[in-house]
Amino acid sequence: MVKKVALIFPGQGAQYEGLGKDIMDSNLPISKVYHNLYSIVGEKTAQKILEAKKEDLSMTRYAQLAIFLNSVLLHKEFMNRYGKSIEVVSSTGLSLGEYSALCSAGVFDISTGIKIISKRGEIMGKAAAGKGGMLAIMRSDFETISSIISKVKKEKRGVIDICNLNSPNQIVIAGEFELIDMFKEKCLEEKIKSVVDLDVEGPFHTEILKEASIELGEILNKIEYNMPEYKIYSNFDAKEYIKKEDFSLKLQKQMYSPVYFEKIIRKILEDGIKDFIEIGPGKTLKSFIKKIDRNASVFNIESIYDLENYKI
Repeated sequence: MVKKVALIFPGQGAQYEGLGKDIMDSNLPISKVYHNLYSIVGEKTAQKILEAKKEDLSMTRYAQLAIFLNSVLLHKEFMNRYGKSIEVVSSTGLSLGEYSALCSAGVFDISTGIKIISKRGEIMGKAAAGKGGMLAIMRSDFETISSIISKVKKEKRGVIDICNLNSPNQIVIAGEFELIDMFKEKCLEEKIKSVVDLDVEGPFHTEILKEASIELGEILNKIEYNMPEYKIYSNFDAKEYIKKEDFSLKLQKQMYSPVYFEKIIRKILEDGIKDFIEIGPGKTLKSFIKKIDRNASVFNIESIYDLENYKI
C-alpha cells in the first residue's frame, strides 16, 4: 500500500555546526554535490560550507546554502530509497525551505538551486544585517500582537511588522531595533512573558528587504521553471503554484512579506494528509505542526541515520 505524505523543509535558524558532514563523508552519490561546490559557488563559499563551522553558519549567506543542500540531498536519497512506497501529495517549506520544496519537486535542478540560494543569502545578509531583529512570541494571538505593533507605530515611525505566522502557539515579528525594544516593553505591560530574541542578522520578511527583492528578481527572472510534480504551497499567499509565471513573482514578494506557515499546514490537512516528513536540519516544523493538529504524524529526516530508520 502506497502511503500519502506531505514533505516540509526547514528555514534559516535550523543550522548547526557540522551540518552535512555525514553526507560529505559517506559513499553515497549525493556526497558528490558537496565536492562539486567549488565550481558552482567559488572557493571561499564552498570552503565555508564544507567546514560547516558554527561562526560561519551564523551568517545568512552561508546558513541558507548549508540548510538548502542538506535538505535537498537528503530528499534525493530519501526518494531513491522509499519513492515507490509513498505518494507525495503536497509540500512546502519555511521561508528558505520553500526553495528546498520547489527544487525537490523538480521546479529547478540542484545546481540551479545552489546558485539561487547562494545569491539569495548574500543579498539578504547585505540588505538586512544590523538593521533590526526578530522576536518569537509564544502563547499570544494575532489580534493582541497586531494591537501592540499599532501602538508602537503610533509612538515611533519605522519598520515593525508580523513576519511569520507559524502556529497557534508562535508568531514572529521583525523590525528596527528601537521599535523592537518598544514592542518588548509593551509585551510586559500586557503580561506577555514568552518573548524570545531570534539569532538572525536582520529583520527578514519586512519592507526593509523590498529593494533587495528587486535584485533577487533579476536572478529569478532568468530561471527556466518546470511545473512541480505535486502541490507546492507558497509562503507569500498560502496558495498552490499553478503557473510558471508565479515562481519568480511570489519568491520575490516572499522576501519582504509575512510567511503563512500555519495557514499552509491547515490547507495540507484539508488535502487529507496527516503524515508529514520534515526533511533537513532540526525539528522546529514538527513542533509547529503538532500545535496545529496534535493528531498529525511527523517523521524527521536530518541525517543519513534517520533515512536508514524510516519506516513506511
